[in-house]
Amino acid sequence: MEAMQLLDVLRQVTNLRFSARSESATGWNGDGVGTVVVETPSRDVLIFRETGEWKPAGAMPLRFSNVYRWSCVAPRLIRLEHLRFGTDKPVVLFDLAPDSKSVWSSVSPHECRDDCYSARLQVRETCVTVSWRIVGPQKREEIEYFYGWRCGE
Repeated sequence: MEAMQLLDVLRQVTNLRFSARSESATGWNGDGVGTVVVETPSRDVLIFRETGEWKPAGAMPLRFSNVYRWSCVAPRLIRLEHLRFGTDKPVVLFDLAPDSKSVWSSVSPHECRDDCYSARLQVRETCVTVSWRIVGPQKREEIEYFYGWRCGE
């Protein structure tokens, strides 16, 4: 699968759910659910506007919102950026390259202070899964995202 084909798949996304698990005492455990509004500022760029509810284990639910940009930077390379500071000041998370027809992995980890973030994306029949792994002196976490396009997925 080429990068533009992956963007075409991601363009279908309408909802998300995720599960966070941590092995560290200071980590986050819980589940979230929400919606995704996909914007297409150009043919080779998608913006995900995510909103929903996060339910940390043993705590009250919290509202969340995130904005991510997916960009085709080469025929077989997708860049994922977090737009927490706006479109003019993206936080580059990593580039993803294909491992197989349906699996893409981060080319190199994103380093944030002492923590390393990596990801693996898999295209499935009714969703795209993105598995995050965060490792550092105080963190050992995994977050599994399910981006779907069929109601109830």
